[in-house]
This record gives sequence, structure tokens and C-alpha cells, in this order.
Amino acid sequence: MKQLKYYILSFLLLFIVFSLWISPSLGGLIPGGKEIPDKTITKIEFDVTPTLNFNINYESQEDEEKLIKLRNSYHLDSLIKSADNDFEKILIIQSWVQSRWAHDGNSSPEKNDALFILQEAEKGKKFRCVEYSLVTRECLQSLGFKIRSIGLMTRDVNEVNYGAGHVANEVYLKDLKKWAFIDPQFDVIVAENGIPLNAVELQYHIANNIPFEVSSPNNVITKEGYIEWIGPYLFYFQTSLNKGSLSILDRIIGTKKQLTLVPKGNEEPKYFQRLFRINNSYFTNSVGDFYPIIE
Repeated sequence: MKQLKYYILSFLLLFIVFSLWISPSLGGLIPGGKEIPDKTITKIEFDVTPTLNFNINYESQEDEEKLIKLRNSYHLDSLIKSADNDFEKILIIQSWVQSRWAHDGNSSPEKNDALFILQEAEKGKKFRCVEYSLVTRECLQSLGFKIRSIGLMTRDVNEVNYGAGHVANEVYLKDLKKWAFIDPQFDVIVAENGIPLNAVELQYHIANNIPFEVSSPNNVITKEGYIEWIGPYLFYFQTSLNKGSLSILDRIIGTKKQLTLVPKGNEEPKYFQRLFRINNSYFTNSVGDFYPIIE
């Protein structure tokens, strides 16, 4: 009996230690940490030469059944028929998605599916930046675009309890052979002399006071307001490796499904808002890894 108690107590101790290793706040049950993220915008640098021996694969997905249904249900082809080029199509779809519902940072859908979210929005439901990103991504995928969600995190993402992350998108422009950053929550796209910027280029422009354009066709936010808001989030950059969505099991066992870009000279982020350990990501200091050229 004493031996059994010993095993039970040992198991409980290991379970508690492991749980705290995965989530320092035990999913928000243990108080502590910072309430407001650092708003400082600093100059950061990255390597250019690729260092990782894998390629992020972005396959065409417009033939998937659920995307065909999404495309037809909301007549997405008709929405973009007036567009002269891919850039205009992206703007039209993003503006349309942004207008579907009002933002609510605490409301998440029962299903992570664009068609379901749009149907719920028609009933008056409100959703987060995550859902703006997801719906825009699937709408553009249904039209043949190669697009990815991009997670943005503040410098102090390890210590902050809330508000240390934002989710937007990047779309690959075949004619320019580059990634363009778009932010569906604010219906924003950024460019320099008409050439779209990616997220890292946006950070560089903001940190170094280099002029650039901010467009928000739905007039959700001003240029000044957006720069002030987005700047602190442009420190760590994260994207999916197209290996499916993250599950609780993935987080526990550390299945590598993401790639995180870390500024040179800075530590890899360990936790996201003290909620869970970031142990399912490869890390790199190279924009060459993060921004592959797609043929």
C-alpha cells in the first residue's frame, strides 16, 4: 500500500511539473505576468541566407470540396469580376470579409471553417482577428491564391497575459515573386511606391521611419493609428508548415507544425502569453527560410 501511494504521489508530482512546463499559468488559473505588452518599436535584423533544409509547400487548394462550396455559396467569382489584376482581387476579397462582422477579441467559433463562420456572422455573431485571417485565407485559396496565416508576437510574449499576439495573412504575388502582408481585421494592405510589403519589410519601414502607404478601403483605421497599433506586434513572426492545425496533443508532444522567425541576437520565444509552451515550431533567424520563392 505504501508503495502504491508513493507511485501515485510521484505521478501527481510529475504531472504538476509537466503541466507547469507546458503552461506556467495552467491555462490562466495561476495569476501573474504582465497585463500590458511592451509598446516599444525597435530596429531588428535578420539573416538572408536560408539555413533550414526543408521547403514550405504551398499547394493549390481551389479544387477542395469545401472551398468549391465556399466559392459558390458566396459568389466569390462575381465579387472579383471587375478586378484588373490579382492585387485588386485580393483587396476586394479582404474588404468583403472585413465587412461581414464586427470584431470581438474574446469570441471564437465552434468550427474553424470559413463557411460556418460566415453563416454565424449572418446571425450577428462577432469574431477575432484569427477568424478574419482564416476566412480571408480560405476565400482566396478557393480562388487559386497561395496564402498563409501569419502570427505576430510582441517582444515580451513570454510574460504578457493578454494582447501579445495578432493574426493576419500573407499572399504570394506571382508576378512580383514576393509575399504581400494583408491585415483583414483592419482591411489593411501596405506598400512602398505601389509595391506591397511583407510583414518583415513593414517592420523595417516602421522602425526606420521610411515612408510607405497604408490602404484601408473600408476606412477601418487611419495610417497613423495602424502604425501605432501594429508596430509592437512585429517582433516575432510565425507561420504554418501546412501540416494541419495544432491540437492539444501537438502542443504536448511538440509536433513541429510551424516556423518562427526570430530577430538576430534575441532569444527564441518560449511561451505564448503564459498559456502554452511554443514547442511545436522550428526557429530561424533567416528571412530566406521564412519567405520562400514559389515557382
